[in-house]
Amino acid sequence: MDDAPEHLKDVDPGLIGRRASQGVMFLLLRYGGVQAAGLVANIVLSRLLAPSAFGIYAITLALLVFFAWLSDFGLGAALLQKQTPMTESDLRSVFTVQQAVLIALVVVVMLAAPTLSEAYHLGAGGDWYFRAMAVGALLASLKTVPNIVLERKLLYGRLTVVEVSEVLIFQAVAVALAFARLGPWAFIWAVVVSKAAGVVLTFALARWRPGLGLEATALRGLWWFAVPFQLTWITYLFRDYLIPILGGLVLSTVQVGYLNWAFALAGVPGQMAQVVGRVAFPSYSRLLEDRPRLARAVDSSIRALFVVAIPAHLAVIVLGRWLILFVFSAKWLPALVPLYFLSLYWAGTSITTPLVSLLNAAGRVRATLVLNIIWTIAQVGLSLVFLQWYGYVGIAVAFAIVRGLAVIVVIAMVLPVVPIRLGQAVAVPLAVAIGVSVAGYAATLVLPANLPDLVLVAVGMAAAYAAVLFAVDRRRLRVEIGSLMVQIQPAANK
Repeated sequence: MDDAPEHLKDVDPGLIGRRASQGVMFLLLRYGGVQAAGLVANIVLSRLLAPSAFGIYAITLALLVFFAWLSDFGLGAALLQKQTPMTESDLRSVFTVQQAVLIALVVVVMLAAPTLSEAYHLGAGGDWYFRAMAVGALLASLKTVPNIVLERKLLYGRLTVVEVSEVLIFQAVAVALAFARLGPWAFIWAVVVSKAAGVVLTFALARWRPGLGLEATALRGLWWFAVPFQLTWITYLFRDYLIPILGGLVLSTVQVGYLNWAFALAGVPGQMAQVVGRVAFPSYSRLLEDRPRLARAVDSSIRALFVVAIPAHLAVIVLGRWLILFVFSAKWLPALVPLYFLSLYWAGTSITTPLVSLLNAAGRVRATLVLNIIWTIAQVGLSLVFLQWYGYVGIAVAFAIVRGLAVIVVIAMVLPVVPIRLGQAVAVPLAVAIGVSVAGYAATLVLPANLPDLVLVAVGMAAAYAAVLFAVDRRRLRVEIGSLMVQIQPAANK
């Protein structure tokens, strides 16, 4: 493949570790930039828009995300996992299948929009919310193949440019339209505009020219991995979007708004796990022949999440009430208890996301499919039961309980595949995070409740955590930071 176009060449095996580390850095930079801008936008939107607007957005966004995953049948992930270099026939065949399926789905939604609007209690004009989001899904699907080209080569710097641009455009449009009093349409139009901009940027950076083509031999080699992988991810998406998909049918848009708002706020630290999982899958796939090295990579991924994400989750729990009262406005207080339980739910992703990526990379997609089916059934069933007992808060409680059980099961599934040493990796940062959180909670009991004290406690918790962790684990931290800097240094010149 030396004469192949640049976008078809695989990354040099000697660069995998470095590009993976650079990928984590780029995506964490993207995470930091997006979350900083997103925090400001979310505060403004939370103050300007009613909870029902957030509920309508959550329900219609679930349609976009579900369609985006359903349309490629897992063929995109199969190309990422493929052990031989990609061909132009592979890319065009996947692109053709995806667009054909998605166009058919969009037509169905256009016709079924009135029925969907009535089922989800969206009120007058709700059918147009679904139709507009279907257009957004079509635009998002156009990026799948060029994204594969970039991810296959671990070029996360370019992906970061696209994703940060999309998010910033979304937030700018949403805030502007919220000030214009467009209600839920502020979110809907922001999605369509940002996805259109993302398509243009992605094709420009991937340097892949779209084309139609269908070659059976190109698809045949991908199906064995693609179908079970896609079924796994569909169950995963249904599970994580259970609040709008199921909740929208049995709850009001206001209650869906409370739950989804809490889910999003609790998920701010949890997005770090998604960053690691995104880089982990293609990286782990290329380390399968070196199990000791693979085990170290998995341990390092999870430890990094426990060092950074877990204390952030605990801080959200400790400071949640003050955050709502002094930052987002008191109208969101009904989301406080769900925020506690959904923070625990998201904390579990620091373990399950890297480990499920490992199982998929190792080709255990059928095992993860079975796991996800059982997981989804348990979450739906428990949510329905707890909904009867505790109302909309019960869904958040069910999420936390099922995630805790899933952590235990996933660890048991991984140990026969790769001998990870989870306890050694996470014990110290977890203990320090819990200790600092207890101290922070005690501070909230004695200090006056106001915005300056919220800032004081938050900064104090962060400083105390960093100081204590470095004091008790400085040797390991120095080695890890030094290793990371060596890996990412070349990225500064790109």
